Amino acid sequence: FAPPYTASRPAHPCFRLPRVLVFAAMEVTTKMRIGDPVWLRGAKKGGEPFELGQVTNVQQNGARVTVADASGAERAFDAANADVFPANPAGSTAPDHCGLIHLNEPSILENSRARYASDDIYTYTGKILIALNPFANLSSSIYSEETMAKYKDKDVGARGAEPHVYAMGEAAYKHVKRNKTPAAIIMSGESGAGKTETTKHIMRYLAWRSESVSKKAEGKLDTLADAILGTNPLLEAFGNAKTVRNNNSSRFGKMMRLHFEPSGAVAGAYIKTYLLEKSRAVAITDPERNYHIFYQLCAAGPAEDKGSLLASLKPTDLNMLNQSKCIELKGKSDAKDYAETVQAMDTLGIPKKEQSELFRVLSALLLLGNIKFTDDANDKAVFDEQLGKGDFCKAAEELLACGALSKNLTSKVMKGKEKPDGRRSIYTIAYSAKQAGAVRDAVVKSIYTHLFDWIVEKVNTFIAGNESTPSLPYVGLLDIFGFENFAHNSFEQLCINFANEKLQQFFLTQVFKEEEVLHVKEGVPWKEVEYQDNTPCIELMEKPPNGIFRLLDSQCKAPKASEEALCEQVNETHKKGGFLAPTRLKRMRDGEGFIVRHYAGDVVYETSTVIGKATKVSEVSLLEKNNDTLQEDWLEQLAGSEVPLLKSLFSPGWEAALKAKKSASFSSVGKRFVNDLNSLLDELKASKAHFVRCIKPNSKQVKKEFEPAMVLDQLRCSGVVEAVRVMTEAYPTRIPYEVIHGRYAPLMGKEVLDATGDEPAAFCEAIAIACDVAPGDFALGLTKLFLKVGCGVFLEDLASMDTAVVVPLLVAKIAESKRKKGAEKVIGNAVYGWFLRKRYKEKRAAAALAQHRMRTLKARREYQKWSKERQERLKREAAERTKKEAEEKAMREAEAEARRKAEAEASANKKKADEKAVAAAVAKAKAEAEARVAAEMAEAEARVAAEMAENEARNAAKQKLDRKRSDSNVFGSQPMVEATLASPRGRAGSTTRRPSFFDAASNANLTEALTEAQKEKEAEKVAGGGIDGTMSLEKASSNHAVKKEEYFDVLIIRDVGKGTLGIAVDLWDGEVTVGAITTGGPADREGTLVQGDVIKGVDGCPCNTIEEVTGMVQKAPKDIRLSICRRPVSVVLESMIRMRMPSGEWEPFAFRLLSNRNIEFEKLSPPVYAGEIHARLAQSLKLVEERGGDKVLEIVTGHKHFQIKCETMLELETWQLRLQEVIMLQEKVANVAHGWLLKEEPAQSGSGTQFKHYWFVLFSNGILMYFADMQRAVLGQALGFIPVENCVEETRNASMHTISIKCSFKTWLLATKSKESMLQWAASLKVAAPSDASAKPAIDAVLAQGWCDLPRDTPEGEVWARHWFVLKSSALQIYPEEQKKAAAKGPLGEPSASLQSTAMKTATRAQGADFYKWGIVVETTDGTLLRMRATGQSEMRHLLSTLNVNCIPTEVAAPGTREAVATLTEQLKAGYLYKRAETRKAKPWGQRWFVLEVMTDAGPEEGTVVRTGQLTYFNNSKDAAIKKSPTVIHLKDATKVQTALGKTHKTEHRVLLSTPDRESGLMELGHGDKEVADDWAKLLLFWIGPPKVAQGSIGGEAKVVRSAWMEVKWEAHRAAELTDDDLARSETISKSSPSFARSFFRKKKEEAEPATKPSRASVEASPPPLGADGTEGAEDAGADEEQTFAWAYVALLSEPGSGGGLTLRQYTDEAMTTEVGRLQLGYRVQAAVLDDPIEDYETAFRVVPDGKASDTWLLCPGSDAASADWIATIMPSA
Repeated sequence: FAPPYTASRPAHPCFRLPRVLVFAAMEVTTKMRIGDPVWLRGAKKGGEPFELGQVTNVQQNGARVTVADASGAERAFDAANADVFPANPAGSTAPDHCGLIHLNEPSILENSRARYASDDIYTYTGKILIALNPFANLSSSIYSEETMAKYKDKDVGARGAEPHVYAMGEAAYKHVKRNKTPAAIIMSGESGAGKTETTKHIMRYLAWRSESVSKKAEGKLDTLADAILGTNPLLEAFGNAKTVRNNNSSRFGKMMRLHFEPSGAVAGAYIKTYLLEKSRAVAITDPERNYHIFYQLCAAGPAEDKGSLLASLKPTDLNMLNQSKCIELKGKSDAKDYAETVQAMDTLGIPKKEQSELFRVLSALLLLGNIKFTDDANDKAVFDEQLGKGDFCKAAEELLACGALSKNLTSKVMKGKEKPDGRRSIYTIAYSAKQAGAVRDAVVKSIYTHLFDWIVEKVNTFIAGNESTPSLPYVGLLDIFGFENFAHNSFEQLCINFANEKLQQFFLTQVFKEEEVLHVKEGVPWKEVEYQDNTPCIELMEKPPNGIFRLLDSQCKAPKASEEALCEQVNETHKKGGFLAPTRLKRMRDGEGFIVRHYAGDVVYETSTVIGKATKVSEVSLLEKNNDTLQEDWLEQLAGSEVPLLKSLFSPGWEAALKAKKSASFSSVGKRFVNDLNSLLDELKASKAHFVRCIKPNSKQVKKEFEPAMVLDQLRCSGVVEAVRVMTEAYPTRIPYEVIHGRYAPLMGKEVLDATGDEPAAFCEAIAIACDVAPGDFALGLTKLFLKVGCGVFLEDLASMDTAVVVPLLVAKIAESKRKKGAEKVIGNAVYGWFLRKRYKEKRAAAALAQHRMRTLKARREYQKWSKERQERLKREAAERTKKEAEEKAMREAEAEARRKAEAEASANKKKADEKAVAAAVAKAKAEAEARVAAEMAEAEARVAAEMAENEARNAAKQKLDRKRSDSNVFGSQPMVEATLASPRGRAGSTTRRPSFFDAASNANLTEALTEAQKEKEAEKVAGGGIDGTMSLEKASSNHAVKKEEYFDVLIIRDVGKGTLGIAVDLWDGEVTVGAITTGGPADREGTLVQGDVIKGVDGCPCNTIEEVTGMVQKAPKDIRLSICRRPVSVVLESMIRMRMPSGEWEPFAFRLLSNRNIEFEKLSPPVYAGEIHARLAQSLKLVEERGGDKVLEIVTGHKHFQIKCETMLELETWQLRLQEVIMLQEKVANVAHGWLLKEEPAQSGSGTQFKHYWFVLFSNGILMYFADMQRAVLGQALGFIPVENCVEETRNASMHTISIKCSFKTWLLATKSKESMLQWAASLKVAAPSDASAKPAIDAVLAQGWCDLPRDTPEGEVWARHWFVLKSSALQIYPEEQKKAAAKGPLGEPSASLQSTAMKTATRAQGADFYKWGIVVETTDGTLLRMRATGQSEMRHLLSTLNVNCIPTEVAAPGTREAVATLTEQLKAGYLYKRAETRKAKPWGQRWFVLEVMTDAGPEEGTVVRTGQLTYFNNSKDAAIKKSPTVIHLKDATKVQTALGKTHKTEHRVLLSTPDRESGLMELGHGDKEVADDWAKLLLFWIGPPKVAQGSIGGEAKVVRSAWMEVKWEAHRAAELTDDDLARSETISKSSPSFARSFFRKKKEEAEPATKPSRASVEASPPPLGADGTEGAEDAGADEEQTFAWAYVALLSEPGSGGGLTLRQYTDEAMTTEVGRLQLGYRVQAAVLDDPIEDYETAFRVVPDGKASDTWLLCPGSDAASADWIATIMPSA
């Protein structure tokens, strides 16, 4: 009966009870019931991934279920830690995966299978379309115009419109027409999934849609639409080929933009292509084919175009086609396709003459492919004429009409440097046969690529529309190559898979990241979904400076480049990354290739040598494929062809080569592809993206066959499963408030506006409720109305409907809603009245029943009273009778006594005499006793000292007894609570034994209860290890919780008579409870007992203490029955905490301390997982303080240290107290002292302190606790504790005696009014010693166990084999499947592999394809990786959480130690200086490259840093770049810096540095420029002496304005050349000096000094990439250094001390810890693009700082937009 509920309207009181019932019902429905169908993981590897089962039994309130599989075999599962998925009803399907009743992987897979079987190949996932390739021509009606009409003006998921690709086209079309902004439809999937066909259908729909809108110029419109559709056969002919996975695979990517006019009519189109696989034109593998056009030409091409020689040949005679046995495709006619290709060219308006020239050039390429070469005696290439098929070279020359080809095929011409007189040397170099073949292939690939580009240009020219078309909004159709993983992969697959990684990242960003950002920003609830972020894989491939593409470019530029060096460099650089697998997995060497872990699987990229050996076909190397440069000789020859088409293709390139200053040797294909791809992604981000995920249902490419494992992998890798979770949890449909409110609110009546107010959110909420949208299906954001999938169809239609129709409808809907609310109120009141009447009747009946029972009780009590009185009366009468009889008996006895007295009178006198003698003896004894008492009083102090020694001895004896008892425990493990010693007389607090905190009776006779044979049996079990001898904590899980108290009996059969039960017992809250269960023991095999169960009796006898239980167990037979009470597990303490992970990061967790003494945790940040920390493993607690003052609670176990911290100190202390109580149960502690004491606390008034009474208990482990009273102490409800580390007693006055107790984290002040009591407490506190955690035995418990898959190397490659794992606190043990099955229930024996917990470093979820196969990677301390695959997602999360939380050690810093901080190195200045030689044997002056650096470290105090200067010099700048042979001078040891003048040229201005560590004590430096020398002297003077200590933080002085990786070239400043006149007038040159060369650098005379000297920029040079070696006495060793571009992380910083100016710096990494170059820009800095761009660096720009002697930098960010942004950022500082 619950009404719609929103945040703005509270619920009616009458619905409170029904809502509780609804929630309870929801909880019940999530539980599995007997008979429910479920999905289980497939048992057979490689078979069905899931199999159907049925629940046959439910235990522990659904925590454990028993499932029968298809064969009838039953298996039990832990519902929380096993993948058991609810199944949907048989035969149920849904057009949208989000509409399934149960959403899980097997349900999605089964829904896809069922729809595919009924030819429903399209299925929605929210607004994502899933398309399965049918591999057949479906019914024509599915793609007819009648079907298209069904989707016109319909939204995705609209009622009556089944899932279809037309719906995606309509959504994109409506977006462009309505919003006038671009839209994109992205087809993705692996090769053969049907992306190209899907693109065709969308193009047809958009063409039909535009025709249905515009009726003007129909002829033109039809022609343009036909032309757009006609592009497909032509582009497929030249760009598609058969591959292993697809008969019509696109070997290029394309983005087609369909521009639309405002009316909705198509205005034009444009096609952008990406990366044609040009190597396919010359090399193919079996059973693939070359491009379709070659086969079409051979099948139906005109003979006059092919030439006589080619016309006489078959495809099997052509080398470019016969490398594969596949020549013809089944069901495909090449002749028919040729006709369609020609028809497409006719449609595009390509003249017949150009068509003939096109086929003529293609024919020449086929002939060129048949040319063979051999080596002559001089290893020079000559033509091989042994084929007998004619002169292929001559025939090709005739078709190309560009002259003789033989010369350029067998040799190349090298031109020397042009001399001043215009002459140059020319050399002819002959090729070898192998080199000639490579040149032939390069020419064929270049010509074919130019032809393909020409075709695309022709298509674009015809379909472009008018001049305004490019500015119109468009629908982009992206059909790009699918993910590829062949037997041998090379450069093309690297680029293709990189493109798929980028598109996968874009999909993840759109579906996950942006969804999260939008929900959080709008204040709408969002639940995080775990998914694989492939950003690290993309960075592995493209990120500077060590991405694969970057390393490939660098290797191509290297002098001795090779594929082997590239592969070795890639493997070495990224060997520790998670997305590059070690080559040993494929039995390869590092130089033979590399393995990338892509999101869709691991791909092996091999060198051409490896591929050539495997395929027996010559393969082009990676380096050559990355180089797109054709020799100038070929450019010249092809540009001079008499074929107009061929000439037009190569003339632009030849003209550009003539203009270039030097011939290009390298043009990076990879770099150009990466830049094009990034531009494509920028375009997609600016558009409204729609996704079509194409799925390949089987690998055989046959219809009606569904391979579930293959489909499941694609669904996982494509993100569909995660998208389902997002769509169900999130609100994918959003409508801005202004769309609804702004349009309809002004048109509504006053009554409607009064009801909703002027708030847009309230108005939209009212409309949503009026339109029957359920409250849970929409949410109100800040600016938008958020709706669940498919719930806002009506609201979305409002935006496109006419207001004249909508307003009356809305008014009617709102009126209807108001009527419903009125009726709801009436019904609600009626229901509420019914509920009240029912409750009244129930109360009345309950009252009558209570009265009846009270009257019955009263009558019973009266009867009992009467019965009691009657019994008392009868007792009195019986007593009177007894008394009378006794009196008569006494009278008789008196008479007899009188007679006896007479007889004994004679002896009476003798007796009196004896009594007198006795009295004398007593008097004497009394005197002796008084003397003894006096002696005892004198020895009182001695007795007190003796008492102390006696207490300690008694404790030692008790601990010895406890150990003896633990060795003979019949439960198989030591009890967690031991007997508490009674307080001896004279101790503090009491002289009698009182109930203590841990009270249990002693069991001294326990040892004798076990025979020697039983002890031997126990030793065998412990020695067995593994499962049988280890305490298990798996049964401690809180998943076994019950909702109410349960009582039941458990029958346990022991291994031997009077043997162990395999359990450990504790005394908890006064009851005997199960503390732990030994794995493989009798109790574990029985399987019912769990931790926390209370033992109420044994074999029918009630037991209340451990001793009673133990005694009954000893007396019981082999089969023993325990009476158990199981109570609900409750939460004792719950908090949000942060825990330090093994990586050192603090992660958020939800921590709950349960009543069964376990800590339940749930990780709140991805990857999300949950688990338990078993408190019984804890040994001690430590409260430490980390740097910054934060308090951290450290939980110490035998194998790991946990560190947690809370938001407040109070919360942390509460956790410390509660955990300490749990730990006390695990220790053998005795009550040393207890009693009432006063404790100092803050006064309740808030000022001052006060003393309060508490009950204190001191334990033998040095822990002092206090309680509210003695009863609380018995229950263990402490208020606080302190480890006693130091105590000091003090007497303040006669009535106040205090004791101060201190530990590392707190201090207590206790008081008592009795001095004697104070002295006794002080003595006890000093005697009690804190427990030593290291001395306690660690419990090696089994934390988890189960099946997993591990990789194994075989000759065929890597194979995953099944293993059994046992995860203990100390180690992870692995057993083969055969060993586990052979052992059955017995001991497993020695494991095949064991990994100690101390050797584990990290445990993370695997990346790449293993991510979706529940892979885990455990990294060891020595760098070894252990890869595992769990059997399911739940098992993976459980194992991952257990490893991270319970096993992997966390680095714990010692208390008070400071965290290590990385040293920051800054380069202040660098440049050439002359240095005077220190020995006479060397030349007096030598030029060296000097570098002044400053190292910044953390200071001695918080918030301080220490800076130290260092001067280093090298032989030259090249050595400086690689840090070769440095000489370091520590400026902290230098004492003095002076300047001086000299006479030697270029050293006139001297800098003298005094250094005590040098022989001469003085270093003399020189430079020819006074300004440069003074600057060096000024900097050195500042940095000599002690290190500089200053306030601040490392890296905190400058603010980063902009930073990025880019390629940098350093251009050193060059001074003007000295003229003869200047040399003659020089006064600084000695006359005796020899003549000087003209290379002296000096300012030109014509460059006058400015009147006002500008501020000089301290160009402290960057790391020069290359340079010439300097020698002693050289005038300028760096003058002729050749500079090149090098990668660096460039940062633009704004420094506080530079007056607002900017500084450019170069670093070696993104952390900016090591600076290698600096350029201070100054106020008149200039930044502009290059006037003459450098090839491959066209986007570079030059930065010229302010200063007359400044160096300049060339920066190349990688794109024109980035260069423009950098220039715009730098220039405003001028």
